[in-house]
Amino acid sequence: MKKTRKTMLILLSAAMMAGALNGCSGSSSKPDESIEFTEAPSTEAPTTAAGGETSEAGGEAETTAADPNGDKPTDEGYGILREASVNKIGSLNPLTYINSYSSTQIKRSSMILYTYFPNEDYTFCDLSGELADGDPVQVDDEGKVWQIKIRDGVVWENGDDLDANDVYYTWRMILDPKLANLRASNFAKDVIEIENAMNYFEGKCSWDEVGLKLVDDNTVEIHTVSNHDPREIKTHLAHPANCIVNEEYYEKGMNADRTETLYGTSLEYWISSGPFLVESWTNDAEITFKKNPNYVFKDKIWLAGINIKVVEDSSTQMQLFDNGEIDYVKLNAETFLQYEEDPRVLFSPANSVRHMTINTINPNQPILANEKFRQALFYATDRQTISKMIKEDPADYIVPTTHIIDLDNGVRFRDTEEGKANLHENFGYDPEKAKSLFEEALAEEGIDKVSVTMIYNDAAPQTVMSEFLQQSWQQVLGADKFELKLQAMPSSQRGDLMRSWATKPDCYEISWGGWVSTDLMPWNAFKYWTTYYSAKNEPFLSEEFDQVFDAANFGEDRFEDGVRLKEVAQMEQMLIEPAIILPVTESLDKYLKADRIELTMKNWANRVEWGWDYSKITE
Repeated sequence: MKKTRKTMLILLSAAMMAGALNGCSGSSSKPDESIEFTEAPSTEAPTTAAGGETSEAGGEAETTAADPNGDKPTDEGYGILREASVNKIGSLNPLTYINSYSSTQIKRSSMILYTYFPNEDYTFCDLSGELADGDPVQVDDEGKVWQIKIRDGVVWENGDDLDANDVYYTWRMILDPKLANLRASNFAKDVIEIENAMNYFEGKCSWDEVGLKLVDDNTVEIHTVSNHDPREIKTHLAHPANCIVNEEYYEKGMNADRTETLYGTSLEYWISSGPFLVESWTNDAEITFKKNPNYVFKDKIWLAGINIKVVEDSSTQMQLFDNGEIDYVKLNAETFLQYEEDPRVLFSPANSVRHMTINTINPNQPILANEKFRQALFYATDRQTISKMIKEDPADYIVPTTHIIDLDNGVRFRDTEEGKANLHENFGYDPEKAKSLFEEALAEEGIDKVSVTMIYNDAAPQTVMSEFLQQSWQQVLGADKFELKLQAMPSSQRGDLMRSWATKPDCYEISWGGWVSTDLMPWNAFKYWTTYYSAKNEPFLSEEFDQVFDAANFGEDRFEDGVRLKEVAQMEQMLIEPAIILPVTESLDKYLKADRIELTMKNWANRVEWGWDYSKITE
């Protein structure tokens, strides 16, 4: 199976590279790239059959005499895609959502200015206008003022027009100081920095001073701090947090002092506008979407709808798949062992590195602030053994292997000399060095032993990884001097706990993390460790790091050869050398697909992935 898996990864890399070299220019006809969080639809790639041979997963598969889908998608669509999730949606409010699973459902039922579609031959992704009619238009000499035309004929579920007024209202709400929306900082400063956006959010200026303007019913305007190109503007606005909200329903759910809204928490406070409409919804239990017959790109959607059941655990998901009740299932390390040789298994890079994050300001554990102690944990981590246990790849780095630093030439960051320079022998595992650093840290702190607690998701693979580290770290550092306690909890609870460090500095000690990031803009993938990122998992606050990030993303010389490459390498080094985070494995997703699903994508592609939303039901 190892050979099969490597064959698949080579094919995936080739497909991604081909897409990159074919343009991904960011123009309206050949859009591009990818963006952070885990948000976006899904899509498909060559499936590896037994023996390592490949076949087209979604293209010219066998056809039946009577295809129920017809020659082209109908307004009603055909067939229901059935899914099961261990994640809860919580809210469909794009301005406040936390997890990437929520963002997927938000995108399914919302409009956004720019988004990622499958390209014309279904081999890569195109970044192009959904609500926007064409690319952003530069209207100044410096590249700091951009106008966006809104597409005619777009409507909300109830038939009301969706136009520039809705976009402008959304912008005002996401930055509203009283609402204090979680996603405000993402919108204010991410791929682009909007003039005075953060100042307004922090109560330092009036709305009239913000670089967001309503020109007319069909046009909005953005003023940025730095010069940009159309690709950067579109990438910024394609973030799921920038989906458009409906003023009537947003205001309907607003409380008396305008500090909170119920928008997106139930059907009573929700109205759809995207590829699908929310037909029924019992929060934390089940949600059903139906095809939107008025969606501007309805000819891309074959499905009649999507049904998602919330289940307790992955074993229930697997049981539903085996019973033919859902159409695909993501395999974890345990279930993958049962299907390792199954030719139906689909592999896809998860565009993320699993890492441990350390709460360096915990007042009850001052040793966590000791750099040598953290480095000891880095060198005590046996990544190769862990990766074999959970069927992923060992990673002593932060930037995943999928990240392309030079889009024009298809060069991946990890293949550059700068990228290779940040790697360690044996993936960083060095027990002797770990033991030496640990002893030095104990001496500096004036203690002779330490006990720390790791919180983790109560599901594989974090359970497997945590239990292994509990034993292996103790063996390397000494059972008489080191103890790792484990505390399992649901994923949502763990995430909330980690993000509370600013107000509750003793909220956790060590935990797990992993960001899905912008693989065609790796310099932007470091936003999660800037001081101004609003959903930070750890108290890493560094002005020097912010300066390098800003230079890579907004610097006047950032388009010059080699500048961003150097800055990406520097940011990675600034996090790994002092062991701010401890990378462990690079994620690799594995799926099983039911035979009744025909994937339209010819291969896995970034942002659209396996393209489940664009698939067909063939029975």
